[in-house]
Amino acid sequence: MRIRMSGYALRMAVVMVLAIFFLSPPGICSAFRNLKKGETSPDFVLKDLAGMDHSLSAEKGKVVILCFVKSVQDRSIKALNGLTNIYASLKDRGLSVYAISENEESLGSLQSLKKKLDLKFPVLLDEEKKIYGEYGLFIFPATAVIDQEGRFVFEYSSYGSDFERTLMDEAKLLLGLISEEEMARSETRHEIQELTPEAKEAKREMQMARVLISRRMGSKALPKLLKALELDPSLPGARLLAGRLYIEAENFQAARAEFEKVLESDPGSHDAHVGLGTVYLSEGNLDAAEAQLQKAVALNPDPALALYRLGQVYEKMGETRKAMITYRDAIYRQLKKEGKIKQGR
Repeated sequence: MRIRMSGYALRMAVVMVLAIFFLSPPGICSAFRNLKKGETSPDFVLKDLAGMDHSLSAEKGKVVILCFVKSVQDRSIKALNGLTNIYASLKDRGLSVYAISENEESLGSLQSLKKKLDLKFPVLLDEEKKIYGEYGLFIFPATAVIDQEGRFVFEYSSYGSDFERTLMDEAKLLLGLISEEEMARSETRHEIQELTPEAKEAKREMQMARVLISRRMGSKALPKLLKALELDPSLPGARLLAGRLYIEAENFQAARAEFEKVLESDPGSHDAHVGLGTVYLSEGNLDAAEAQLQKAVALNPDPALALYRLGQVYEKMGETRKAMITYRDAIYRQLKKEGKIKQGR
């Protein structure tokens, strides 16, 4: 049965999907619509697979990781494997971990999965989806970190290659096992080619800035990016990140300057054209925004973000049909990039 949607409803559906892809910080998008950082997490009492009750309030004084999963989803299984390692390392240091599944998952499949993965932490059943609703679940897997006072302090949406390391560091930070600086340094350890001392230090500053950005600490990241550029003005990645942070702070003049400097040395920089187009879009200079974003689309074989911004431009121009076509193309390109669409359209 085909479902017919009004133009408005279709437009809103497209924008909602695009928001998931493009409007969130790298590696993190909002999986919990009803929670804000620092707020007390809603309490719950849920049964595990053996019928025993567990509550969040009973864990006060501990750091708690809640991972909402689907047993048939590969990303959820990878997340559970990562949490197994985290739990084994920190369970004796004050960490509790819970996997939470909805009632649509059969008890048998969950028990089989728990046995297969040798999960040592409880798998809870939200049979009436009450907790799903209270937490505002949006995508799966969705992982929340709760501090010792029961406050929601961090989230990881879906699953990525840095899932285990990121959550391990977050838990260690809350448990007092590492400092923020140590956490940042742990994520910047990598082999660096033979560079001058200044270039090496610039690279470290930029990597630490990336870590801070992933933790929504852009105001702390910007000084590190500026320090990196002071040490090594040739770092285009640092300029691009600084430009994006300036856009978030609505300092469009500074953002434009960073993107233009990148284009001086690399006229074919897709990211710089997207950034400059976003600046013009934010300022209401739609013709200039369109020109920059069209250049970005032409330069990049996977121009999903540029197409999304271009759709916004057309929408502001009042060209609704053109905007919808561009939005759809952005969704298609992003899904194809993620391997969710095979050959053909």
